[in-house]
Amino acid sequence: MPLIPASAKSAVTTLLCVAGLLLSHSAVAASALKVGDQSGLVQALLKAAGEDQNLSYSLSWHPFMAGPPLLEALSAGAVDVGVVGNAPPIFAQAGGFALRIIGVANGAQNNNAVLVPEGSTAHSISDLKGKRVAVAKGSSGHYLLLAALRQAGLNTRDINVAYVSPVDGQNAFAADRLDAWAVWYPFVGQATARGGRVLLDGSAWAETGLNFTVASQQALDDPERSAQLGELLSRLARAQNWATAHPADWAKALAQTTRLPLPLVEEMLARQNLHYVPIDTSIMALQQRLADAFAAEQMIPKPLDVTAVFDDRFNAQLP
Repeated sequence: MPLIPASAKSAVTTLLCVAGLLLSHSAVAASALKVGDQSGLVQALLKAAGEDQNLSYSLSWHPFMAGPPLLEALSAGAVDVGVVGNAPPIFAQAGGFALRIIGVANGAQNNNAVLVPEGSTAHSISDLKGKRVAVAKGSSGHYLLLAALRQAGLNTRDINVAYVSPVDGQNAFAADRLDAWAVWYPFVGQATARGGRVLLDGSAWAETGLNFTVASQQALDDPERSAQLGELLSRLARAQNWATAHPADWAKALAQTTRLPLPLVEEMLARQNLHYVPIDTSIMALQQRLADAFAAEQMIPKPLDVTAVFDDRFNAQLP
C-alpha cells in the first residue's frame, strides 16, 4: 500500500475536517424548526421575553408580509409553523391546505375597526348604506364589516364595497375618496392621528380577537418536529404573558422591529389583552362564525366545519 506524504496527509485531514463541518452545518439546518414570521414579530417577541434562549433545537426564520402566503408555504412544507390572524385559516381550509391550528391567542378584538373620515356625518353602520366602504378581501377587517352589517340588518349589497389592500385603502382614505374603511392596527392608529374617526371596533365580537399558531401537517406527523412545536408553543405563550404584563418594554422592542412610532405602538398595545388559551369548543365556535359569514358571502365555495383544522394536542403545555 503506497505511503501518503505528510503534506498530502495534512491536506486530506483538512478536507475531511471541512467536509465534517459542512455536513454538521447541513444537519443543523435540516433539523432546524422553520418558522414563518410576519414582519419579524414572533422573533422579536421571543427575544424581548428572553424565550429564545437555551433551546434544544435551532430555529430558522422565514419572513412573510401577510398570512395567506405564509399558510401556502406551510401547506407546501416550506415552513413548519407560523402565527396568523383569524381569517387566513378559513381560506386555507377551503383550499384544502395541509395544516392545523395548534395554538390560540385571544384578546385583540379592538385591533380592528371601521373608520370614517374627519367631518363624516355617519354615527352608526346603518349610516353607511349606499356609501363607498373599502376593505381587504378575506381579512379580519372584512369579517368585522360583515358582522357589523349583519347586526344592523344589512349586507354588502347595501353598501358599495371596494376591495383594496391596506396600503391602497390608506391612500384612498387619506385622499378622502372613501366614506369608510374597515381595517386594523397600526392602520387604525395612523388614520385617527390624521383626523379619522372610529365608527365602531371589534369589541362587540369576541371572534375578531383571535390569533392562531398554525403548523404544517407534515411537521405534526414527525415525532421530533411535533415535540419541538409543543415546546415552541409553550415559549410563545410565556412570551405573550410577559409582553402583556410589560407593555412598555414590549412596545419599545416592537417599535424597533416594525419601525413604527413608539406612541402608535403603545396605543395599539393598550387596546390589547392578548394571552394564549386552550383550544376548546368555545374557541372553535368563535372561528365557526367567521367561516359561516364568509360562506354566506360566497367568499369560499362551500360551508366549512372548522373543527377539522384544530389540533388540541398541546393544550397541556400551555403555562
